[in-house]
Amino acid sequence: MKRIFSRRSAVTTAFAVGAMFLGIVFAAWTSDGTGSGRAKSTEASALTVTARTGTADLYPGFTGGDVYFTIANPNPYDVTYTAATFGTVTSSDTTACPSLNVVALPAAVVNLTVPANSTGTDLAIQDVVSMLATAPNGCQNKTFDIAITLTQ
Repeated sequence: MKRIFSRRSAVTTAFAVGAMFLGIVFAAWTSDGTGSGRAKSTEASALTVTARTGTADLYPGFTGGDVYFTIANPNPYDVTYTAATFGTVTSSDTTACPSLNVVALPAAVVNLTVPANSTGTDLAIQDVVSMLATAPNGCQNKTFDIAITLTQ
C-alpha cells in the first residue's frame, strides 16, 4: 500500500487547519460592535369620564352629596388624579327642578387612581354637592350631571 500523505504533510496540514480554526475562534471572541439603538415613547390617550348614577343622597339643605362617575383608561399605565374642579350642573328635569337648586364645590383635593387599560372604573368624590334648602318638591328623584375636570 502506498501512502498518499507523508507524515510531514499530515502534521503540516493538521497545523494549518488548527491555526485556521484558532484564527476564526480568536476573531469571533474579539469582535466588537459599536453604534446606537432606539427606544420610543408612547403617546398618552385621553381618559373618558362618564356620569353614572350612584346613591341618592341629596335633599333640601344637605351639603355632603357625592358625585359619581366612571373613567375609562386606554393607556398602558395607571393614571392618578390629585385635584378635581367642578363646573356646570344640569338637572334631568329643568322645569320641575331647575339646575340652580344644586351646587357643586368649585374644587376638591382627590386621590383617584385609574388602572391601566381599564374599560370603566366606578369612582366617586364625596361631600362636594349641595342642594339648596329652598329646593322645590319637583327636585325629588332627579339626577344632576356635573361637569368635572380632573388633573394630575
